[in-house]
Amino acid sequence: MRTNEFAVTSARYHGSTMDRSADVALADRLMERDESALNEAISTYGKLVFGIARRVVAEPSLAEEVAQDTFLALWRRPGAYDPERGGLQAFLAGVARNKAIDLVRREEALRRAKDSLIREAEATSAAVSTNESQVEVEDREDVRTALGQLSELQREAIVLAYFGGRTYREVAAELEIPEGTAKTRLRDGLMKLREIMESRRGL
Repeated sequence: MRTNEFAVTSARYHGSTMDRSADVALADRLMERDESALNEAISTYGKLVFGIARRVVAEPSLAEEVAQDTFLALWRRPGAYDPERGGLQAFLAGVARNKAIDLVRREEALRRAKDSLIREAEATSAAVSTNESQVEVEDREDVRTALGQLSELQREAIVLAYFGGRTYREVAAELEIPEGTAKTRLRDGLMKLREIMESRRGL
């Protein structure tokens, strides 16, 4: 099943519960790759999962990402749920909480990396010779302004690669995205950056 074949959003969250026998039956259907079982799990436990994620992460969009990852994990490994250890509700709650915490830690690590790169860039700028030409100063300011007009996804990839010296593989690993996605963000971001720079310079 492809990840885009279902979308977990707060609009889908109705929220209810199942008894243990119903949980077991649902898990059995998931083991048989019954996609309707996944939709049933989302409808039944989505509100709970989203609510747990929302208490841990600040942004609703990130909470929805956590919820989707939680149900995707259930789809990929339904055997991880053990009815002998509790209900499906408790299992999904634990998965959602762990994924939300991991996301917060990843976002915090990325923020620290960005802050460090910005400090390095500012320190480098301060150390530039006073003989630097006005054109070079303007070029640097143009780049900084243009970066601010990129999408967050493009900007973080470009900052890591071209200001942080990462390869596209290292960018992919740090952002926990496929290498192909990292390449696409870098390519699209650079194209957009070039367009913005040329527009500012009247080319």
